[in-house]
Amino acid sequence: MGDIGLWVAGLTGATAVLASWVTSRGHTRAAQLQAEISAAAQDEARRRELRRASYLAFLEQAHLMGVEYRHTPSILSTEDPGQRRARLEEHRARLREVFGPFRHTCQVATVHARSGQVIEACDGVFAASRTVYMALGDIADGVTEPAVFYTAIDHYWAAVGDLGKAVRLEES
Repeated sequence: MGDIGLWVAGLTGATAVLASWVTSRGHTRAAQLQAEISAAAQDEARRRELRRASYLAFLEQAHLMGVEYRHTPSILSTEDPGQRRARLEEHRARLREVFGPFRHTCQVATVHARSGQVIEACDGVFAASRTVYMALGDIADGVTEPAVFYTAIDHYWAAVGDLGKAVRLEES
C-alpha cells in the first residue's frame, strides 16, 4: 500500500502544479487583455480630444475671419473710389495675415475628421472665404458692385453654420 500512497501523493502534487500553472497563464492573459483594452480606450479618447480641439480651433479661426469681414461694410461705404480701393487693399492685406492660421486649422481639422460631411463642411468654409476675398478684389478693381460682398458673406456664414452642424452630428 505504500507504493499506492506515494503514487497518489505524486499525482495529487502534479495536478496541483498543473492547475497552478494553468491558472497563472489565465490570469496573465486576462491582465494582458485588460491592458490592451485600456490602452485602446485611452488612445480613442486622445484621438477624440484631438479631433474636438482641431474643430474648435478651425471654428475659432473662421470667426476671427468673420471679425475682419465685419470691418468691410464701413470700407465699402467710402464714397471716393480711390480711397475705397486703397482701404480695400489694406483690408485684403490684413485678411491675408489672418488667412494663414485659418488655412492651417482647416487642414488640421480635415486630417482629424472622421466623416466626409465634416471634410466637405471644412472645404465649404474655406471656399466661401476665398469667394469673399475674391469679391473684395473685384470690388476694389471696380469690376463688380459692393452688393456681391454681402451675398458672399451670407454664404460664408451659412458655411460656418453647416460646419457646426456637421461637427455636432459627427460627435453624437
